[in-house]
Amino acid sequence: MRTRLMVMTVVVLLTACASPTSESPSVVVAPYHVDSIPFDSLKAFVAQRPVIATGKVVAVNDRAYEVPVDPNAEGNTETDGSEIFGTISFKIESVLKGDVKPASTLTIVYMSGKWNTVDKESRIAYTYDYMEHLQKKDGTLKTPAEHNGATFAIFAAPKQPSVPVKADDLYQAGVALVDPTGQVVFAGAKPFISQQDAAVKLDEIKAAIG
Repeated sequence: MRTRLMVMTVVVLLTACASPTSESPSVVVAPYHVDSIPFDSLKAFVAQRPVIATGKVVAVNDRAYEVPVDPNAEGNTETDGSEIFGTISFKIESVLKGDVKPASTLTIVYMSGKWNTVDKESRIAYTYDYMEHLQKKDGTLKTPAEHNGATFAIFAAPKQPSVPVKADDLYQAGVALVDPTGQVVFAGAKPFISQQDAAVKLDEIKAAIG
């Protein structure tokens, strides 16, 4: 599990720096093309997610936290700006696995960008293939109203130390759209090997959890 996350992080940072496109004089949109190693099966994937639930988006903030970078760390300088982290909150409807409760709120955190300099002259906004259902092309998040009551499947784990946000009860998660027929549709590459297309039935996920 740890090896998978490290591979994803290295690829993400290199790609984000390599392919920015201008959105405005003050914001540059930089796509993250995550090239992660898929799990061997759906069962292996859900085994590594301590919390799996469905819910609806109730609050978003693509600039919830700013964390200063360490100027002494490799690749950083004294003029580098803060990293920016966004949050998406879901009201839980059903719990397939884990200790969250129905009707509770689960909030996920992700790196949404960074300031180019400490004086905040310009900002980089990251977009992710796997967050296509949640993000707009300019890197901002779709509002709860724009989701029009859509249900999402949340595959979550408690926030890791690699995310330097000093806040409790935050999760890192993959999120997939659940359509009216019960199909769970992943944006971008599916996180596990399968002969099917990008969708899997919610009942199949329940069966894989056991």
